[in-house]
Amino acid sequence: MRSARNSLLSIVLAALCLFLAATPKQNPLVTRAETYQGEIALAAGATYISLRAINAFLSAAQEVQIGGSLVVEGSVQPLKWLEPVDDTVERVSAAIFAVAVLTGVLKISLAPVASVGFALLALALLTRGGCEVATGWHRAPGALRRLSGVCGGLGFAFAIALPLAFVLGVWGGDVLTAEAAAEANATLDMISDEAAKLVALEDQSWRESWEAYRGAARFFWEQADDLLTATLTLVGIFLLRMIVLPMVLLVALWAAARRLVAA
Repeated sequence: MRSARNSLLSIVLAALCLFLAATPKQNPLVTRAETYQGEIALAAGATYISLRAINAFLSAAQEVQIGGSLVVEGSVQPLKWLEPVDDTVERVSAAIFAVAVLTGVLKISLAPVASVGFALLALALLTRGGCEVATGWHRAPGALRRLSGVCGGLGFAFAIALPLAFVLGVWGGDVLTAEAAAEANATLDMISDEAAKLVALEDQSWRESWEAYRGAARFFWEQADDLLTATLTLVGIFLLRMIVLPMVLLVALWAAARRLVAA
C-alpha cells in the first residue's frame, strides 16, 4: 500500500514537472529571474550609452585644430593629451557592453535550462515510481538508482536552484549595492551631461567654441579618476548581481539539498 502511494505521488509530481518543462513561463521563479536580468540589461545599456557619449566628445576634442576657425582635421591637435582618458572610457564601455550581452544571454537561457531541469526531474520521478511498483525502490538495480539520483540532482539544480539563485542573488545584490550604484550613476550622469553640452557648437564663433572645448577638456581631465571609479564600480555591481551572488547561492542551495537527501 505504501509503495503504491509513493508511486502515485511520483507520477503526479512527474506530470507536474512535464507540464512545467513544456511551459517554463508558468514557473514564477523563471519569470522573476528573467525580469531581474532584463532590469540589469537595461541599466547596463543606459550606462553604455552614457559612456559612448563621453567617448564621442573626447574623440572629437582630440581632433580639434585651432586656426582662423575650429575644424576637425589638421596637424595641430592641442587636446591630444585627452587620449588616455578617451582610451580608458572606450575600454570600460566595451566591458559594460559585454555585461549587457551576457545578461541578455542569461535571460534567454533561463527558460530552456529550467525546461531541461524539469524534464530530468520527471524522468527521475517516473523511474522511482516504476521501481516502487515493480520491485520496491531499495531492491531496484544500483545502476537505475544512480541514474535516477543523477537526473534528480541535475533536475533540481537546473529547474529550481538556478532560477532561485538568480532571483535571490539579483535581489540581494540590488539591496546591498543600491547606495554605491546610485553614487556611481550620479557621477556618470554629471559627466555625461557635461559632454552633452558640447554636441552642437556650430552656432558659436571659433573662439567661443575653442574656449568651450578647452574648459570641457579641463573638466574631463579633472574628473578622470571619478569617471574611472564610477564605471568600474558599475561593472563590479553588475557582475556581483548577475554572476557572483547567484553562483554562491547556487552552490549553497546544492549543498543544502545534498545534506537533506543524505539525512
